[in-house]
Amino acid sequence: MSDSTFLGKWTRKFAKHLLSAPNFVVFSYLDFLDSVFCVIYKHLDLLFEGKASACYCTSKKGDMSNGSSNGELGDDHGGETGMSETLQYGKRKKLKELIVLLQFVENLLNRNKGFEAKYSLKNPKKGDFYRNGHRWSDCGCDSCISWMKMDDPKLHVVVSKASSQDNSNPSSTENVIFIHGMLSSSSFWTKTVFPKLSELNKSEEYNMFSVDLLGYGNSPKPRDNLYTIKDHVEWIEKSVISEFQLNSFHLVAHSMGCIIGLALATKHSKSLKSITLVAPPYFPSKDGVEFTAMNWLTPKRLWPPVAFISSIMAWYEHLGRCVCLLVCRNHRTWEALLRRLTGSRDLSFIVLDLTKHTHHSGWHTTHNVLYGGVKDMDKNLEILMKLRKKVHVIVGSRDKTVPPDCGHNMKNKFPDVELLSIPNAGHRSVVFSRENEFAQNLFHIWNNAAAHHMHQA
Repeated sequence: MSDSTFLGKWTRKFAKHLLSAPNFVVFSYLDFLDSVFCVIYKHLDLLFEGKASACYCTSKKGDMSNGSSNGELGDDHGGETGMSETLQYGKRKKLKELIVLLQFVENLLNRNKGFEAKYSLKNPKKGDFYRNGHRWSDCGCDSCISWMKMDDPKLHVVVSKASSQDNSNPSSTENVIFIHGMLSSSSFWTKTVFPKLSELNKSEEYNMFSVDLLGYGNSPKPRDNLYTIKDHVEWIEKSVISEFQLNSFHLVAHSMGCIIGLALATKHSKSLKSITLVAPPYFPSKDGVEFTAMNWLTPKRLWPPVAFISSIMAWYEHLGRCVCLLVCRNHRTWEALLRRLTGSRDLSFIVLDLTKHTHHSGWHTTHNVLYGGVKDMDKNLEILMKLRKKVHVIVGSRDKTVPPDCGHNMKNKFPDVELLSIPNAGHRSVVFSRENEFAQNLFHIWNNAAAHHMHQA
């Protein structure tokens, strides 16, 4: 080994250890701070709502064990409940000395509290507002809680009907369901791909449905839901497949939406014509895969700032709630400020979508779908491969959010998967910077799937 090679290797190793020191100090402090806010929020919830919200920090075996049936949080995660093991990360990391200190502070607060709850049922016809409504720390504007005024709320769905649809022969057109990823909405597709599909004069052959996932965009954000994959799939079934009586469809999903899309495709495999996975977060199923996904997708990092915020939102339940309290609850203020600073009346949907969720919906979807869902991807892909379903994967070679290796690893394990790698494309720019090419790719996939389906028939 030459001196220059040895020196370069030693320098990189030294820099890595040098950067790990502040990481350890900062995140150790955040561990402590998250525990402090656990107590703070418990008493604030009690003050404003009359009941403290359950959390994953100090719950004991048997406490809050009814799961999503009653809106409380269970201790027995995983298995049939669809709950991710990563939700108990904070609980395992608690130090005995810290817990003793927090219990002392909590007992002191309980002993001195002399207030009555300022909570009241605001919509008795719909049941317990505490479980179904928004927290005091969530935004209560008309837009954010409009779903609560509906007797039978459904997901927000943007529909683009085929212009040449023959009402007497609905089978002459095909259906496509679009599913967005984390911190996004139906606008991810309707503002980018839908216009290009129309420009190509081929959208007249397709009915297109773009959904806001449960807990995001303009869709319902119930508190008595744990946002498991099963929950997301059932709401899509209710709001799209059953609502519009779809007997067959194609699926297109991005990022985290790929996990939900695969589960939906497997459940409705007889109706599936093709599924296109864009930047899928795929990790081969094995013990501890949920934590592998968590460490790969949202590692504890101080830099860049976006990665640091992502670390807080993913690893710290109560500090993440602080971020949502500051940003999501006050989204109208931030939007007005951005409009004034930029001089623009119409803000980008990318910016607006960042705040259209609650902490409860974002936290549980992140853990139960993004991390917990990866362990079922192999099983779902195996089922689709056995049924000879067309699975297409599109990745960007410079994706820094979901490593492009995820797509290549999927191709290696399932050779029948069709993989397309886009040079110099990132996590979003794999679609955004090439909308026209992406639309053409979709038409090519759908046409091939139709031909394949006819050949099988």
